Amino acid sequence: MNEVQLIDLILDRLGSVGRDARLKVGPGDDAAVVAWQSDREMVVSTDVCIDGVHVPNSCRGDLVGYRSVAMCVSDLVAMGALPRYLTIALTVEHADTEWITDFAEGVRDGCEAASTVVIGGNLAKGNKQVTITGIGMVPCAQSIQRNTARPDDDIWITGRLGASVLAVSTIASWVPQPLSELKHLTSTDVFARYLIPPIRTNFVSCLRDCASACTDISDGLAFELEQLVLGSTNSYHVDTREIPLWPEVEIEEVFVRDDSYELLFTASKQHREIVLSHAQDSGTPVSRIGRIQSTSKRVFVPEGVVIGTVSGYSHF
Repeated sequence: MNEVQLIDLILDRLGSVGRDARLKVGPGDDAAVVAWQSDREMVVSTDVCIDGVHVPNSCRGDLVGYRSVAMCVSDLVAMGALPRYLTIALTVEHADTEWITDFAEGVRDGCEAASTVVIGGNLAKGNKQVTITGIGMVPCAQSIQRNTARPDDDIWITGRLGASVLAVSTIASWVPQPLSELKHLTSTDVFARYLIPPIRTNFVSCLRDCASACTDISDGLAFELEQLVLGSTNSYHVDTREIPLWPEVEIEEVFVRDDSYELLFTASKQHREIVLSHAQDSGTPVSRIGRIQSTSKRVFVPEGVVIGTVSGYSHF
């Protein structure tokens, strides 16, 4: 079984404990949405950052801390929520005070970038990994799901894709650098962009105003495109020439392996100017790469450029 099939199996066995009257969006999306107060809903997501999988083996603590926060916060932003609180469970093989101090400083910098606060967690001995639960808030009825795109909607992405692909493929030659140095290089250095993903909280207002669907890109662009039309008879038309890429990256690899944590979203054609205005005001680069269509055929222009269009990364 692959990752999606295993999640479906777990949800089936959970039965009624995976459902509740206050649960507006349940398991299966980027985050859960729960009715909370009369004017707002709570958005909750959990992410695991595993040594040797989501970060290089024996990665610096400050980079693990920052990347772990960014990974978790990305899911909240994709739902249209502003992050508020985090709980962090850290598992390490031994009490390496230098590494743990660096980790805490990386978490601090990530939280400052996301305007969020750590409110608790857990520390245990074992194989190194970080598990973060993020809690955000969104006004009632303004959360965004990832499979609610409509026919004729534009498809947009933020940022550039492919840095993570290039970094992972050449990580053996990378000379580790501290977070304080790399954070100034994220627009030019693939390792900096890979280890310090963008935190797009300043784009949340655009998503709430315009997006009909949204997800973050963590398992390859092809997989995330499928999420936009999952469970519907819709499909998509994508012009791969409009996808902004890092130099020298292959588009096929971006479709299968990219985990840039950029946003992939859809919006009505009538909202194009509003999207571009939000992008300019927030300093967020955006690109319109295609459209949702009401037929079942996936179309890529130019034809034949994409291999394995519906595959993406799976842990299993």
